[in-house]
Amino acid sequence: MNQTDHPVITITSKNLPLICTGPQHETWNGHPRIYLPIQSNSSIQCPYCSTQYHLDGMIEHHH
Repeated sequence: MNQTDHPVITITSKNLPLICTGPQHETWNGHPRIYLPIQSNSSIQCPYCSTQYHLDGMIEHHH
């Protein structure tokens, strides 16, 4: 299956931490809530639903 078969969601550092609960985001038909460890200017794929997330920009440092 190629990557175009799955949704691609572009996020920014304001959307962090990155949490995926499934493509429908419904509690009754989603998968377990998981935190995805995305890096600056990169992409990561959810191991449950294969949704692809792309972080556009740098991760802001927290103190």
